[in-house]
Amino acid sequence: MGTDIERRRTIRIRRSSLANNNLMDIDRPSIKIAEDMNDYAEAFKIVYDAYAELGYTSQHHTGMYYNIFSMLPTTCVFVFKQFLKPISTLTQVLDSELFGLPMDKLYKKEVDELRKQGRKVAEIGALATSKESRWNNLLMFLGKAYFQYAKLIGVNDILITVNPKHVEFYKAIFLFEPFAEERHHPSVGAPAVALRINYDEFWERLEYTFRDHEFETDLYTFFSKIHNTGIDASMRFNLERNIPISDEAANYFFMNRPEMIQSLNPAQIAYLKHYYGEAICYSH
Repeated sequence: MGTDIERRRTIRIRRSSLANNNLMDIDRPSIKIAEDMNDYAEAFKIVYDAYAELGYTSQHHTGMYYNIFSMLPTTCVFVFKQFLKPISTLTQVLDSELFGLPMDKLYKKEVDELRKQGRKVAEIGALATSKESRWNNLLMFLGKAYFQYAKLIGVNDILITVNPKHVEFYKAIFLFEPFAEERHHPSVGAPAVALRINYDEFWERLEYTFRDHEFETDLYTFFSKIHNTGIDASMRFNLERNIPISDEAANYFFMNRPEMIQSLNPAQIAYLKHYYGEAICYSH
């Protein structure tokens, strides 16, 4: 189930950022799945700024980064909020027969192998934190919230594509494992590596790796223990998401990126029209 090296590895994460469940330095912290236009817009701006800083996206007049997967009703845009303002975000795209996953562009053959086994597959991406808030390791708390949600909806596999320089972090902290080799990611103009968590085995592996060993922070306890106070109190999710964005948001997001649906097939367009009606007609 792992090696002694895996059990002994030490990744230095500030104890204060992980152990302080109340995050006292942040005004009324909370974690939720985006529901209103402001949550979506602020999350997309955070991703845009982070990607622009890394040279992963071209300039766009909206100052937001999103795509057709962001608009699907089953997609979850998680936001970490400081009072009313999102300051960090993570997106889950749930696999579907009609749209697939973003990483199909690079790794469809590999993902198809999981699909053939009847596994429920999700991809996470658009992980970003506003520059002024990066000191507090908010990604750890979003990861904690996401792992709880993935358990709730019965995900079998969690996939991600990352820049090769970040592979060791995701392997060491979140226990991702290699899924497919490095390839060039045309959407961001950079190399990417596909990683996977077999979520059926995740909690057992996490406990084996971290619990009762000499790590600065016990990540098994951190990810698995849910408190009724502090940030955990806002991490309550009800069933699997299947909620479209509002009509106002749909009109705004589709009108500002009409190219999102230009490559879609008739079945995909019909699906979107069912939820978003005129917003699709005007941008198509």
